[in-house]
Amino acid sequence: MYLLAILLAYSLERTLEITRNFHWRRIILRWQHWQVKSSQLQGWRQHDLGQVLWAIIPALAIGFVLLLVGSTLLSFLVSAAGVLVAIQAPDARKAYKHYLEAVAEEDDAEQAEQLKKLQQAAGRTEDTPVEHLLLWIHLRHYFAVLTYFVLFGITGALVYATLRDMRHSRSPRWELANQIINWLPTRLMTLGFLLVGNFSKAAAVWLNSVGNKPQNNFIALTKVAEQAEDLTALTTVAMVKRNLLLYIVFVALLTIGGWV
Repeated sequence: MYLLAILLAYSLERTLEITRNFHWRRIILRWQHWQVKSSQLQGWRQHDLGQVLWAIIPALAIGFVLLLVGSTLLSFLVSAAGVLVAIQAPDARKAYKHYLEAVAEEDDAEQAEQLKKLQQAAGRTEDTPVEHLLLWIHLRHYFAVLTYFVLFGITGALVYATLRDMRHSRSPRWELANQIINWLPTRLMTLGFLLVGNFSKAAAVWLNSVGNKPQNNFIALTKVAEQAEDLTALTTVAMVKRNLLLYIVFVALLTIGGWV
């Protein structure tokens, strides 16, 4: 079921244009907005933990209902739909397409404009090469969702997407939380880079990223990718596609073996 749900969701994401009202980010922001408007729940706003607990209620509720009903068909349909709404990144996809067009036309101003949009989609505030932005967008919107879906089902995937997309105040505690939830997907994704890219050059960098002093996830991701491949916008996209295919094959093997 996991494999079929992933294949269906990722296929539909590339062929269907889903209205923003059904993107998980929009759902969670509306949910948080209702919490803010409700006078009975004002106390939740005073605590970061309270905000998180409130935000993940929809994901937990979906998992609870599926567990209560116990229908394999319903679980499959909800899982595929849940993964589909969680991986949506239309702004990044559109900006990348326009960026390539600007490169082909040698339009520097348009390249800078689309690069800024990619930076916003990636949630990065500092100036960052397009290759690094594409890696980070893929990690947060595709690979991490797949990772948590395989590990914890649709509830895990939607909880991750909630923490990724929810409105929050910037604080050291929030940065730590993001470091934690992205740590495993980053190391798994970069492990795949060793297998689909230059293993001999990237292996030492990957091992260093999982050492006693873990690196920032963004830095670890880009460092390993740079050693595994000569990065340009096109080669970066090609590498992450190969990497995603590798892990889909891995999930297929786990499915055949009866482990998922």
